[in-house]
Amino acid sequence: MSSHPRRWFMYSLSGLFIFLCLAIILAAILLLRRGKLPRAGLIAGSSMEPILRGPRFLWTCPHCSQSQEFALDTCKSNQPFRCRSCNIIDMASAIDFDDSDSLFDRVRPGDQVLFATLRSVRTTRSRDIALELARPSGLRRGDIVVFQESLDSKREIKRVVGFASELIAIESGDLFVDQERWCKTMEQSLRQSILLNAWDRTSPDNDKEQSIDSKGRWVLGAETFNGILSSTSVRADTPDTPEIPRKLLFDRHLDGAINNKLGVNAHDSHVVFSVPDFGFAFQLSLPENAWRIECALRSPISRPKIAIELVGRSVTIESGDHVAYAELYQREDKSVWIAIAMVDGHLIAGSPEQEWLRMVLPAMDADSAKDVDEAKPPIEITAVSGSLAIDQMLVFRDIHYRGAGDSETQSWEPGDRIVVLGDNVSASSDSRDRWPDGLPTNSARGVLIQTGSPIEVLLRQR
Repeated sequence: MSSHPRRWFMYSLSGLFIFLCLAIILAAILLLRRGKLPRAGLIAGSSMEPILRGPRFLWTCPHCSQSQEFALDTCKSNQPFRCRSCNIIDMASAIDFDDSDSLFDRVRPGDQVLFATLRSVRTTRSRDIALELARPSGLRRGDIVVFQESLDSKREIKRVVGFASELIAIESGDLFVDQERWCKTMEQSLRQSILLNAWDRTSPDNDKEQSIDSKGRWVLGAETFNGILSSTSVRADTPDTPEIPRKLLFDRHLDGAINNKLGVNAHDSHVVFSVPDFGFAFQLSLPENAWRIECALRSPISRPKIAIELVGRSVTIESGDHVAYAELYQREDKSVWIAIAMVDGHLIAGSPEQEWLRMVLPAMDADSAKDVDEAKPPIEITAVSGSLAIDQMLVFRDIHYRGAGDSETQSWEPGDRIVVLGDNVSASSDSRDRWPDGLPTNSARGVLIQTGSPIEVLLRQR
């Protein structure tokens, strides 16, 4: 009789042990599954504008009735707004941003985004990690990373640009890694570019009055561009005057140059100056047409020229002694895009996902240097032969980084940490001032999931 309680106790203990094991296994499975599921978050600031949109303040100009949105945390109390369309400062627009009643119904919430946990990123990029195309943490340079400085702090989001044991530097707007310029691919560049102007052939606002605004304008001589860039010459005033080829010009303020201002910043104390990294992309309406165009890009430090010819679906790209050939392919949305840009000291041309030509930007020759101070358009396209039918035209620029205190240079040696920067340079607090010694790698919580194409990232900024 005395053995029965002992047997019951052993059975109970064994059952409890099995139950605990099953519970632990189930919890581990749930945690592993949860670690692979994407997380959602709401953008709360403007440091990643305009790629990720934070809360916006809605404002309508009383002079031209244009509705505009400004990044909320770039708005300063009791300072008037300057209209981006008519360029008039409305002195009556100054409000107190500490007064919540004045913001009622005038603030749009930030973007809802998804990010993958680092565990999921490491699993997805295991092959890249083995090939040293990604870090052991799973991170790549250029990733938009969600991080948390400490357990009791808020989650934030920035772009990771530097890793342990690297020397990271900002020099005249570009990033350098171990004294070598970081050269982005066409796709990487488009995914972090800032849209300056978007033209759509079907836009109802495409008339002469609406085309002239503070963001720049596409013009064709004295006419508004209608979507066909033809080699048919403009009729001369007299028979003795040579005919003028049709040209498409992108005009810009600040003596025709493209500058570092970001229109979504309501009140920007950033020093304004010309930037060298910009480009354009156009969508073909009739990709079977035969045509040839010549493009000129003008920046403060370079004046490259490039010619593009399309016969059937075969593309020839020429610039100086460089020649490249490619075939046009339709994207999943059936559109065909061509992009040309000056980025990171290189001239690149190709589709949004594939480069056709890349070359080191040539130094400016003496003849080109003479017109540096002249107000010439930064982008000029001339039709040489045929008719180039365009559905959409985009002008964009690369991020132009500035150091702490708006300096041209800054460097980091983060040790075993990471360097993070915001895309909205003038409104971001990041490694330039807040974490000069870098952030611990384990502070990263995930990587932004980017589902759209590079062109969609640009189009979303319209």
